[in-house]
Amino acid sequence: MTGQLTQAIQIAQSLSLAEQLELLQALSEIIQQTHSQNTQTQPTEYNTGFSTESLQRSWQQAMAGETLPLSQLWDGDEH
Repeated sequence: MTGQLTQAIQIAQSLSLAEQLELLQALSEIIQQTHSQNTQTQPTEYNTGFSTESLQRSWQQAMAGETLPLSQLWDGDEH
C-alpha cells in the first residue's frame, strides 16, 4: 500500500459516518467513470471483474451498515 493510500485511509477513518458515506458515493462514481474509460481503451478480453450488479450490491451493503473495518480488509488470507 502506498503512503498516499495509507494517508487517505487514515483521513477517511477520521470522518463522521455521514462523511464516510458521502466519500463512498464519490469514490463509487470515480470508479465507475474510470472503469468506463478503461473498458473503452482496453482490449475486450481485459476483465476487471467489475460489474454494475456488484457495485450496486456493495453499495446496498454499505448503506445497510454491513461492512468490515478497513483494518480487516488487508489482514491477509485468514478471512
